[in-house]
Amino acid sequence: MKKILIILSTLLLLASCTSYEELRSNNRYNISKITLGLSVEDVKKIMGEDSADCDYLGRCGQEIFRNPYKTETTEHKGNNYLIYYYYTERIGDKSWETGVTPIIFLNNKVVGIGWRSMEKLELESPSKTIKLR
Repeated sequence: MKKILIILSTLLLLASCTSYEELRSNNRYNISKITLGLSVEDVKKIMGEDSADCDYLGRCGQEIFRNPYKTETTEHKGNNYLIYYYYTERIGDKSWETGVTPIIFLNNKVVGIGWRSMEKLELESPSKTIKLR
């Protein structure tokens, strides 16, 4: 009986495991729905609260990625920006942090999507780990 419970628990864990690949794909698709002017709440609804903790082979329990993966605030030219980073791609053997896409908010509204928007707004991530590509 104990073995059956262990097997069932393992199968349930594997079945509920979302892979990093699925999360990246879903995030890329959902980001395509984001438009300028949407509120933070609108973006949260569109992007969802997905998370991933498995690779494509179903090996779970590694690092957990959640939506948004990271949030930051930064001040520039008297404006306070909120930036949500979503995990969207894997770039070779580089750190996963090169594979995030920023969504930039000002006054609770989307004012930019992606790294080019960060550059146009002259914003840099205050994080030491996330830098412009």
